[in-house]
Amino acid sequence: MPVLGEVRRPLFFLAAFALLLAVLVETGSSLALGGGSAGPVASLAGGIPGVEPDMVNGVDADSPPGNGIGYLALVDGYLLFSVVMLALSFLLSQRAYGRVQGIVTLVVSFCWIILSFVMALGAFVLLMVMFGLFVSVPFGTIAYLAIWGFFPVGESAAVLGLLLLLKIVFLVLLVAAQQKFLKAVALMIHVATSFVLQLVLGIVHGWLPGVVVSLGDQLLALVFAIVSLLGAVWAFVWSIPAVVNAIRVSFSREQ
Repeated sequence: MPVLGEVRRPLFFLAAFALLLAVLVETGSSLALGGGSAGPVASLAGGIPGVEPDMVNGVDADSPPGNGIGYLALVDGYLLFSVVMLALSFLLSQRAYGRVQGIVTLVVSFCWIILSFVMALGAFVLLMVMFGLFVSVPFGTIAYLAIWGFFPVGESAAVLGLLLLLKIVFLVLLVAAQQKFLKAVALMIHVATSFVLQLVLGIVHGWLPGVVVSLGDQLLALVFAIVSLLGAVWAFVWSIPAVVNAIRVSFSREQ
């Protein structure tokens, strides 16, 4: 772990809190997204261009529109874990951090691999069902239109707008806490990936014809799960040397 120098901890923890709120919104937590003024995040909608209050009032706190937004939590949830590990790097001594970092990353990334794989499988099965019904004219198509023919584009735009605001706040506060975070290549790639995936999701929701928006949303949910799976595999592989080194150090001290 590179030495980042003095970190402005209040700003760092505010950045982490903003990212936590984003993940809570993506997972549909009523703590963050209660519709209208019921949640602290939803109350910010008035400050976002293009987001009308009635859009947020219609958002179901237990289920964000479609599956794409919920699957973004796979990517942003692991980003939150990375930020937590960064916090540990300057809250713990270098020696203590070196002992726990590899093991914790190994365990969490392994669990994330399983979670991402299961969710990718679920997304693929549902996508096949949706597509199969859509092309099965006429009765399958009628069933598809009855279930997925209408997508709440306005509500999704409201949620994506809130997420974008929170992620911008997170990035600004993170850089304000310590400019050298910009040199943390893996972290910045993860942040950029989160922004790009959300941008693509917004484009799909806004530009596709209404009857196929649900298909596009479900396809992107599968893509998000695959991206999360690949990232977790990469983290798992790169955590193995750290774990081996920690075991060697502990064994040599026992000798």
